[in-house]
Amino acid sequence: MKKNKAVRFIHLWLGMISGLVVFTVAVTGCIYAFEEEIRSVIHKDLQQVPAQLTGRYSLDSLITKVREEHKEIKIKNIRVFSDPGRSIIFNTRNNTSIFLDPYTGSILGTLDTEKEFLAVILKIHRSLYLGDPGKMITGASALIFFVMLISGIILWWPGKKKNLKSKFRFSLKTSRKRLIYDLHSILGFYASWIIIFTVITGLIWSYKWMEGAMYAVTGSVKETVKLKSVKPGSAADASVEKILAISLSSSAGSSEQLIMLPEDSTGVIKVNARHPKSGFFTKNDQYYFNRFTAEKLKEVPFEKSSAGDKLKATNLQIHTGKVFGLPGQLMVFFASLICASLPITGFMFWWGKRKEKD
Repeated sequence: MKKNKAVRFIHLWLGMISGLVVFTVAVTGCIYAFEEEIRSVIHKDLQQVPAQLTGRYSLDSLITKVREEHKEIKIKNIRVFSDPGRSIIFNTRNNTSIFLDPYTGSILGTLDTEKEFLAVILKIHRSLYLGDPGKMITGASALIFFVMLISGIILWWPGKKKNLKSKFRFSLKTSRKRLIYDLHSILGFYASWIIIFTVITGLIWSYKWMEGAMYAVTGSVKETVKLKSVKPGSAADASVEKILAISLSSSAGSSEQLIMLPEDSTGVIKVNARHPKSGFFTKNDQYYFNRFTAEKLKEVPFEKSSAGDKLKATNLQIHTGKVFGLPGQLMVFFASLICASLPITGFMFWWGKRKEKD
């Protein structure tokens, strides 16, 4: 009894400390679990183009067009999709996404990636829209919530077998106090087995030591690539279209090519070739090119990546449930909804007991 009393005390006050943050992160998490699906609807006019089999503009000509029409921007990366009905996306270092029709070369529109709806949702989810201080708050709250999940399971655990049935289902034909307790305890128990993975994956982004623990547990080392582009004579930048062609031939069946342009004159061009979902891990092949000669300097195919790197590449998919497709997304969505309700039902139950004592 004394043990449970201590656990109950810890659970209560950790909940009081982190409740509002947990509510905010859970609600925004519900929305962001369907980020790709929401974007495809609200930005359909930017993402979709009439598909054609031939007549695509080269990436080099599209880069020139973007630079001519947006002289103030610096291109960060380019997203090219295998789907012939998708536009090409230029992401800039000025927090803007520019969408182009690859068949007409026309700019379909731009998005401010700082103020766009889902970008705002993500900032609230990650940092409460408070920048670095907010990241510290959400990271600490995630740690607290992890302890609360464990303590909640301990408090839920039935002391006697005869109480087991009542721990798995609740009845609407009971007192208001009991109903609130059951909504908190039973729904929290069911959601905890899903949310525990979203919390752990969130902590991997929040803390370097957590990322290090992931690599330690998998017995692997984080891949670090330090390469430079060597300029032969007075050579100009190589054709990005040529680099795309090399990457496409090396990663047959890929669904997207993310071409990351260098930040300085000695940087390399990195291409991340993403494959359609197959199996648990997110399959990515990585290639590094000399920006002046288009020479492939290094390649890291998915099959040769360490277990830690594979998990890190799949971290977002686990976090949002996409690793298991639509059923996984729905599970995370409803589990997050339950999480958002836990601070409310927990406070209501505590307040009710407090009023009884008065």
